[in-house]
Amino acid sequence: MSGRPARRRAARAIAIAQVLALALGLLAARALPAAGAAGSATSEAGAAAGSPARPAEGAFAFALIGDVPSFRLEETMVDRILGAFDEDLAFAIHVGDLKGGSERCDDALIAARRAQLDRSPVPLVYTPGDNDWTDCHRERAGGFDPLERLEALRSLFFAGPRALGGRGQAGGAPAAPALRSQADLSAGGPPENLRWRFGRVLFVTVNLPGSGDARQVELLHPGSSERRQRWNDAWLRDGYAIAGRDGLAAVVVIGHANPGFGSGERRSHAAFRRTLVELSSRFAGHTLFLHGDTHRHSVERLGERLLRVESHGSPFSDRWVRIDVDPAAPQPFRVSSRRIDPDPPMP
Repeated sequence: MSGRPARRRAARAIAIAQVLALALGLLAARALPAAGAAGSATSEAGAAAGSPARPAEGAFAFALIGDVPSFRLEETMVDRILGAFDEDLAFAIHVGDLKGGSERCDDALIAARRAQLDRSPVPLVYTPGDNDWTDCHRERAGGFDPLERLEALRSLFFAGPRALGGRGQAGGAPAAPALRSQADLSAGGPPENLRWRFGRVLFVTVNLPGSGDARQVELLHPGSSERRQRWNDAWLRDGYAIAGRDGLAAVVVIGHANPGFGSGERRSHAAFRRTLVELSSRFAGHTLFLHGDTHRHSVERLGERLLRVESHGSPFSDRWVRIDVDPAAPQPFRVSSRRIDPDPPMP
């Protein structure tokens, strides 16, 4: 297949596939409860009951989204998710892939998606996904240099570490978390690696892409993956050292990739898995690991004090995850899946 007619047919086929993916997601929303993995700890009862009437002292809640929007037709769904956030949320986290793999990695598209996340009524923290930079070398994504696209993301999202959004719902927005970046604290550090403290919980983000942990980027730029992994390792160790020193109740680690714990083990992310298991086992408190990548919400207990949660993702673009945190509880994290109304009222 070659020539302009072939390219037009391919573009029409992609558009049709995108429409079908969105339709399938909406049909699944009508037919199924929010999806969780086998043995999932997701609490649908908690979702139905809403937030606790009397939260414990020091307790709070935040939202988890990721892997949306994957194409322009999903942008409206993401706007509706942001508008459906509970008013008591302290903040929200987007675990990367704010564009689809078949969308071009153009400045204009990335800026538009940033502007969309910036409309979140609560402060929102974003960490990059592989579609956002790693996979931009692909022809259908524009044939960009991935490291150049990472620098573009850094300029747009991380030039000064601050949360997006947070201009509030009717009752006003909560105060934005005070973010610190690795670039602020270490010369040459990646600015997308962030951390912040909320009460007795420390949140730490690392640049953890899928696509074989940026395998193609390593081929194009030998040594780039090892440098990024070293920065991630140092950032995690520093975070756990702070949490241990200050007697914090929990650490929340946030990346994009599903690193494949257990039966889904991936060799590409073996070093990250070892580091997380090592640090979480030595830490006296609890660890929550948040990620996206495989587009299927799941909850998995990896150890007595280590819990893994994946966000929903396209085509399940009508859902988000609420995580309630009670640092004083024996199990401080309560996970519930929320679904927006598939049939909003017509104006």
